[in-house]
Amino acid sequence: MADQEKIILPPKYYLDYFKYLIEFISEGSTHLLSEDDESFIALFNSLSEDAQCLMVRMMNRKGEYFRLEKFTYAEIENIPAAAEELVDAEIVSLDPPNDFLLFNLFTKSELNQLFPGREFQKKYKDDIIVELAEENNSSDYDTLRSKYTIMHLLIQEQIEYLKLLFFGHAHGMMTEFVIRDIGNVKLENMDDKEFTPWFDYLEEAKSVFELYKWDRTIRHAIPVLLPEEIAELCGAVNWSLYLNHPKSRKIGDRFMLRLGEYFEKAGHLEESLNYYALARKHPARERRIRIHEKLGESDTAREIAEVAFESPYNASEKIFAKDFLGKKSKRNYRSTTARINESPEILISEPEGARVEQHALAYYEARGYTGIHSENYLWRGLFGLVFWEELFGNDHATFHNPLQRMPSDLHTEAFYTNRKTHLDTKLSRLKSKKQFQSFLESTYQEKEGINNYMVGWHESLLPTLEACIKHLPLKGIKAVLLEMSRNVKDNSAGFPDLFIWNNDDYHFYEIKSPNDHLSAQQLFWLDFFQEHKIKSEILRIKYD
Repeated sequence: MADQEKIILPPKYYLDYFKYLIEFISEGSTHLLSEDDESFIALFNSLSEDAQCLMVRMMNRKGEYFRLEKFTYAEIENIPAAAEELVDAEIVSLDPPNDFLLFNLFTKSELNQLFPGREFQKKYKDDIIVELAEENNSSDYDTLRSKYTIMHLLIQEQIEYLKLLFFGHAHGMMTEFVIRDIGNVKLENMDDKEFTPWFDYLEEAKSVFELYKWDRTIRHAIPVLLPEEIAELCGAVNWSLYLNHPKSRKIGDRFMLRLGEYFEKAGHLEESLNYYALARKHPARERRIRIHEKLGESDTAREIAEVAFESPYNASEKIFAKDFLGKKSKRNYRSTTARINESPEILISEPEGARVEQHALAYYEARGYTGIHSENYLWRGLFGLVFWEELFGNDHATFHNPLQRMPSDLHTEAFYTNRKTHLDTKLSRLKSKKQFQSFLESTYQEKEGINNYMVGWHESLLPTLEACIKHLPLKGIKAVLLEMSRNVKDNSAGFPDLFIWNNDDYHFYEIKSPNDHLSAQQLFWLDFFQEHKIKSEILRIKYD
């Protein structure tokens, strides 16, 4: 990389990127554009290039308020004229509202000069902002507007919606284009991809957008409003209208969980139960079970636990439901606690390094083993290399823009159900360890360095995977990969900490110091490994 020629982007690269985004959406997602969206795109296209540049520069910066005199962009020939054009187009206003965020545009020294006699020089800037905000004097805002030209960008919502249609979420950054083009990230070739829209219909896209807006609104409201006020604000919304779309579930579930957790911590248990009930994601049912139990509604708690045990969202929920249904007293050990207490123990003397995994690794290396603190790195890397084609293939309409780094259904049930035949066929063709290793090495050499969400490129990866294939039963390896594919989000985590091996033997160990706990996902993989004849165990560390 040191010898690689530095890539210089053209002066108006940011405008090229935004024009590409608009053109991409206009060609492939017209059914997701309202009349207002189409009017905004037409308005933007009608602007002069200087005005377009200034608008994009503003939208790429933080906030919605800007000081005109602070803009110094050499590629924009006439910034004041461009600003005037944006004002005429009602994209920008020069009359911002009385918003305390305006004070953030100024330094402490400037605020002291603007408001002499208030001894701001003796205070921290944050305290000055709070003071001005609490006083909320119109004359203070008039002072700012009279002495400086403050621009208010009015089209943030339209921009955010267009970015949602391109990136598929509300956190997409235009800098992702830059990262790609200057070579910081090497992406899979997308030239032959047939990109499909993120959303199927307008109502679905708008529902996702509204949920993101509500999520942001509540995040900002929680620090300043009482729980009763938050409850009133949220209670006025019919959340089912937003949640009853396939693509709105992901953000919707996260948001409902956050509301449930907020009200539970605030002691508003009935409100909490309402929002947990709207979420279809762990730990929503676990929290409902605990709350009903706390309220003395044991029968309701058991009913929910029985459903969770029969149709769990993930391994953690199944183990929790199993423990809850099997509980005979409040002193009953959890499955995870009991498993740790039954595990073997080694004695470590004179440990070096800060991590317990390092101590265990040194212990086995001193006894002739090679080892690595592999955890999820090994299995995620193996999954990403073996199923590279299934991850990046063109068959499942799961790529929606050329910057995407993983299929959009990777963290859903659809990833497995849509590819089951392909996954089974791939593994059935790798009939021997020799074939498996040859295929792995070939993929590694062809794809090395290309960004893959599952693969952490490192010089240790291929040798570790080769040792894994050499020592583990092939049926067991295939079983793990298929189980990961059924729930990639949860099942690509929780693997044992250490993988050690020598010429004749190997072992996976989940390392636990005296105060460590075992997660349900870790217990799930330990049981799964043992069921499929993969040597694995918890190893307790005791210090001499």
